[in-house]
Amino acid sequence: MVNALVVLIYLVGVAALGVYLSRYVKAEDDYFLAGRSLNKWVIAGSVMSTNVAAIYLVGPAGAAFSGGGVSALLIAWTGNMLAAISALFFVPRLRRMKITTISEFLEARYGVALRLLPAGLWILYYACFAGVGMCTLATVLGPILKVSPERLILYVGIVVLIYCFSSGLIGAAFSSVIESFLMILGGLLLLPLVLKQVGGLNELYSTMVAMGKADYFVFWKSGTAGVWPTWKDVVMFTVLGLPYWCTSQYIVQRSFAGRSVRESARGVILAALMTGPLTLSYILPGIAGTTIYAGQEATLGDRILPQLLNDFLPVGLGGLFLAALVAASNSTASALLSSLSTLVQHDFYRRFLPGRDSRHYVWVGRIATLIGGSIGMVFALVSLKQGIIQAAYGLMGFFEPPIFVMVAAALFWRGANGWGAAACGVVGIAFNFVARFVFGMGAAEQTILSFPVCLVVLVVVSLASRLWQRAPSGEAPSLFADLGRTTRPEPSLIGRIGVVWAVLSLVAFLAASWYEAALPKPGNLFIYLGLMMSFVFGCYLAVPAILPASDEAATAASELQNSFIQRLLGNGWTWACIYAVSLTAMVVLYLI
Repeated sequence: MVNALVVLIYLVGVAALGVYLSRYVKAEDDYFLAGRSLNKWVIAGSVMSTNVAAIYLVGPAGAAFSGGGVSALLIAWTGNMLAAISALFFVPRLRRMKITTISEFLEARYGVALRLLPAGLWILYYACFAGVGMCTLATVLGPILKVSPERLILYVGIVVLIYCFSSGLIGAAFSSVIESFLMILGGLLLLPLVLKQVGGLNELYSTMVAMGKADYFVFWKSGTAGVWPTWKDVVMFTVLGLPYWCTSQYIVQRSFAGRSVRESARGVILAALMTGPLTLSYILPGIAGTTIYAGQEATLGDRILPQLLNDFLPVGLGGLFLAALVAASNSTASALLSSLSTLVQHDFYRRFLPGRDSRHYVWVGRIATLIGGSIGMVFALVSLKQGIIQAAYGLMGFFEPPIFVMVAAALFWRGANGWGAAACGVVGIAFNFVARFVFGMGAAEQTILSFPVCLVVLVVVSLASRLWQRAPSGEAPSLFADLGRTTRPEPSLIGRIGVVWAVLSLVAFLAASWYEAALPKPGNLFIYLGLMMSFVFGCYLAVPAILPASDEAATAASELQNSFIQRLLGNGWTWACIYAVSLTAMVVLYLI
């Protein structure tokens, strides 16, 4: 009862925050892009909580418990490294153009058809995937809270709709910061109690060795039957991290809302830096659960975190952890719905019905939010009975590779044109279906092969079409000037040190992966974590060496930038206090 009350207080509080923030929605840019006024700390919190969804906490923890062990961490940590790379090379190019959607940029390069196709696919996927998160959360937490999954889906869905409908990306961004705080507190509370139960990390490893499960602490696993993830799965998720971090509207839209190019880039890198230790605090308890609930891997599975919560967290603290999982689900759902409404309004409605006032377009976005959220809730309710969650995941592997190749080529190669992009989309999606359903290829192999196939098709057709038709490259003459730097980066010793630091850290990470057998265990956990964070930190230092000073120019100050909520949540000292409280609580809980 107490745990459920804590979750209820959180839900009511975040809904009230969304309604309060609606006072700052004066125009469509405020609703869809938070007035391009977010600083790096708000962007970091927003990206962090959007990325660390409940489904990514529960699923990998269950995979670690069921045999995957520390390999589940590689999915998150390689993603953090890709996020830092995106922040330096993809985010700046897109942010400089002051666009609202990535598909808007595709029209400038390739034509209207290749704007509408990706936008339509994203809208469908985002509506369904918002439901996937709700369904996963309800299935796992319903029994713990003693609430039916159907009712939990409705409660969570209605709360997300309230704050997204009221304040759009402003509400989604600032509620995500609070949700990040909850995830940090929740994760760092569970970890010490579970490690204390198993005698500490070294004792846990010794017990796993005695049980014949030493491979739980091996990162790059061979393709052992029934073990997930293997090295192929890790490579697949790393490759899928390219479209996720670099060209996914619902992730990149946060950076579009930054007050400057550098602020956006730094916010994404900070999110990557802070997410690494957080994922460790959720995965390690899953591994420890193998010794606590030996023989129950098949029956517990994805329910391992709630089971640990139920058995080891005191009443009240358990509610805080549950609120963290609900927060993770809410943050992802709000990000998806915010992007969905932006795509509907900007790429379809406004594209064909221009000339209306800002208030009109804001209400179009709000209606799209309501419809998309309702579809998501229906999809979640159907998923409870039909088990079609995996189909929603599989959808990403079918259309994201060709979209990523189209966007990356548009950003970095002048020779790409509409013919090549269209061929890339058609052949890429067709290849994925044939590989999966005709040749029975596994998801990992299909995804890994899809990217080079799409790239070859785009390059060949673009070059061929220019020969036989003397076709233009597809971009307006000034487009690449907008994409590129307006000035060269200023000489910066810190920036150059950052570049060298990042490169050396990446080389060390790859070397550690190649010679993993020689690494001490369980110390390899902290070697990989340290090298990943070192690479991301190097990227943060490298910002002045890669992005020029002109990218520091901020948008005009808005009412939101000077507000109390921005000063409180968009402040590095607030983040420092949250981590200090969490770490202190972690030490105290382990020692008492």
